[in-house]
Amino acid sequence: MKKISLLALAALMMSACCCKDKTVTVNVTNESDLVRKSENVELCLGKLQAALKAGEDAQFVVYNPEGEEIPSQIVSDCKDAKKLLFQVDLDANASAVYSIKVGTPQAYPTQAQTTFMPRRKDDISWENDRSIFRMYGPALATDKTEPLISGGLDIWVKRTPKLVSQQWYQDEFDGKSSYHHDNGEGLDFYSVGKTLGAGGVAPFIDGKLYLVGNNFHTYTILENGPIRTKFRLDYAAYDVAGNPISESRIITLDAGSHLNKVVVLYDNKEDMCVAAGFPFRGFAEKAKTKVDKRGIADCQDIVFNKEAGWIAYGEPNHPENGIIFLGSIMPCGACDMLIAENHVLNCGKAIAGKPFVYYSGGAWSKGGFENIQAWSQYMADYAAKLKQPIKVCTSYCDHQEVACEKESTCEKAPKAACEKTCNK
Repeated sequence: MKKISLLALAALMMSACCCKDKTVTVNVTNESDLVRKSENVELCLGKLQAALKAGEDAQFVVYNPEGEEIPSQIVSDCKDAKKLLFQVDLDANASAVYSIKVGTPQAYPTQAQTTFMPRRKDDISWENDRSIFRMYGPALATDKTEPLISGGLDIWVKRTPKLVSQQWYQDEFDGKSSYHHDNGEGLDFYSVGKTLGAGGVAPFIDGKLYLVGNNFHTYTILENGPIRTKFRLDYAAYDVAGNPISESRIITLDAGSHLNKVVVLYDNKEDMCVAAGFPFRGFAEKAKTKVDKRGIADCQDIVFNKEAGWIAYGEPNHPENGIIFLGSIMPCGACDMLIAENHVLNCGKAIAGKPFVYYSGGAWSKGGFENIQAWSQYMADYAAKLKQPIKVCTSYCDHQEVACEKESTCEKAPKAACEKTCNK
């Protein structure tokens, strides 16, 4: 890794000879003051194939600035266009040059994975090197002993980069141990119930939260490692302020991230306010002089920035298991942030006919985040990185261009209109 000025020269020199050795060079630049770890780069597969004169079935190998092969994955964007995905690390205000050749990639260790669990009442479970999540399926809704209807997001916490959820399930099935007890790797001690859980989403209209009325009824795993896992859940229509609304959720989790990207497809005919949130477990004031107040700004366990769209929340400390930290981001800024309906809510606007995009997830006090200050800094940095992505310039032998744009993360709307929708 080198500074920007040196890398610009290096990129030009490398691009001049890329035709000769059939190499595409990729110059990635971080113009922010933040260190970027596990930052995604996505390149149009068709342009790579054309530049390297490779067929549709060709495979590619990606090399870091030191010439070492790194993991890569073929993925699809929202329009089903194929892309080559890999991840880069960049210091603040720095650049690096990566290279791509036709070849057979190594078998990379999986860092992100989704699994359907019919033996565990149709759970859909997904995991990366940081966290484990799950959503509840149709079998749980009709279970004879403990039926539950919930669209809430469950989170399991861990202190290992290994993918461990499937082994935890198996040990539970075999009676060896319970994933509700810390086995040295982590555990599930978060309670979801009939709530939004660790950052689920629901329509929020006239001060009422309309939780999804059923568990998902179909699922589709779209991508499954080694870097990214992505899947779709479909929910039957349920009542929202007198109107039946169905929804689908497309959830993406990348290696190195504590947050899921969630694309929600509602069939609403009019714009509506929606809220991502977490059940509020109890109030703690920021100062003794504020005991008469119960606003979101008065709680020491909540840190937020409405304009930047992020909110961070710390669950009450468990004497044995520690603290689960939760967070969500509205990429275009929040309509409102408040404590309501026994939840900590981060509100945004779902525009009729448009996907609604937000981010949510969590971390653990025994898994790298000591306190709410560390977690809120992670959330602030994550939101800032969304607003200022790294720059990617690809040299295709005969020309240079900025690589394919990423999916749109928000639908711009006047803030006043958004607030009116949330608070009417």
